[in-house]
Amino acid sequence: MTSVRSLLTRVAKLEAARVAPKSPFEVAYGSFGAFEEKVSADIAARKLDGTDAPLVLNAVRNWHRDMLWSGFRYHNNGQPQYAAR
Repeated sequence: MTSVRSLLTRVAKLEAARVAPKSPFEVAYGSFGAFEEKVSADIAARKLDGTDAPLVLNAVRNWHRDMLWSGFRYHNNGQPQYAAR
């Protein structure tokens, strides 16, 4: 019975490792959408430059969408795959 429990523990660890990690934006703001809303509000309030900030936000949006903040990426077919590091 001990070996079955050990095997189940190992399987649980492997399954947990396959879950996509949260991005820094999801950790800090709850979602990337919340981050975008904050940046858009700061642009509207002129706290951020209206010319450069949208360009930077677009680059960050692509970075987040492509999951370049980790080794975990989605390919064109929608299937997750770990990128070689």
